[in-house]
Amino acid sequence: MNNSLKRLLQELEIFGRTHDGYYNISADTGEFFYILVLISKAKNVLEVGTSDGYSTIWLGKAAKQNKGKITTIEISEHKVKMAAYNFKRAKLSNIKIVQEDALQEIPKLKGKFDFLFLDAVKEDYINYFKLAYPKLTKGAVIVADNAIMFEKYMRDYLSYVRKNKNLKSVLVPIGSGVEFSLKLK
Repeated sequence: MNNSLKRLLQELEIFGRTHDGYYNISADTGEFFYILVLISKAKNVLEVGTSDGYSTIWLGKAAKQNKGKITTIEISEHKVKMAAYNFKRAKLSNIKIVQEDALQEIPKLKGKFDFLFLDAVKEDYINYFKLAYPKLTKGAVIVADNAIMFEKYMRDYLSYVRKNKNLKSVLVPIGSGVEFSLKLK
């Protein structure tokens, strides 16, 4: 990773910690996602919840190395504009940002995804997942942030992915907790 991209990520880390409403993943979670995208060879990534684009940059950088792309959905117009500016600064042209309610947008998406990242309204994780599930390839990686910090808001989702026979799921104690799942069928 080049120095200008490292500086941008550090700037966004600080911004997320110092501005209400911009809840970025931790740097170690970003590194973890970057590695997951690379080793899974993911080429079509879906992110629900863009914020200022910090996590999208980690995912987009790895997807680019796989000759892939990322679609990210964010409802806030202000955050979409900020994220788009940050993607330009990161020199990542493989990111499509959609300003929409993810519950409305996911059913409209075309194609299949081999990596899904959930980081929006915690109580809606189960709904995002159920809408995205038919669009996930066999072997798709699913990661859901805040599985420790906001577990009480994610109980339906966590119970569902942990008991689903078509998934293998485990809690990874990194950042604020990541539920890591693999689509088996």
